[in-house]
Amino acid sequence: MNPTQLYEMRPEELTQAMLHALVYHYERAQDSTIAERNRHLRQARELLVKLHQGLHDGGGIIAAQLDEIYLYMANASVEAIIDQDKKKIAELHTLASDLDQTWSEAMERAKTQSVPTGGNRYENYQ
Repeated sequence: MNPTQLYEMRPEELTQAMLHALVYHYERAQDSTIAERNRHLRQARELLVKLHQGLHDGGGIIAAQLDEIYLYMANASVEAIIDQDKKKIAELHTLASDLDQTWSEAMERAKTQSVPTGGNRYENYQ
């Protein structure tokens, strides 16, 4: 992916690309040398920091929950580097995969649903 493609992505597409990359790095960290494992875990942590920075206070409860998940995963990535804990890496891979899958499903649903207009944003949830 080149820089032009990144700049042309909508925010939700960029988030999806970052989540795909997160899954990739945790997957690669599971079965690589210590040096490669550490590199993949550091890159995963950098992605989590960027995902965390992309959250904003107006995102409501989902943003708050993602905030907690991203912080947990970033801290756990550092712990996995220090302890070389493969079980922790497997847990992080599972969490990243779940986030990626959920995000992909949400994007697919958003394509098929009409966007409500007007009113309070919370009134539109059922």
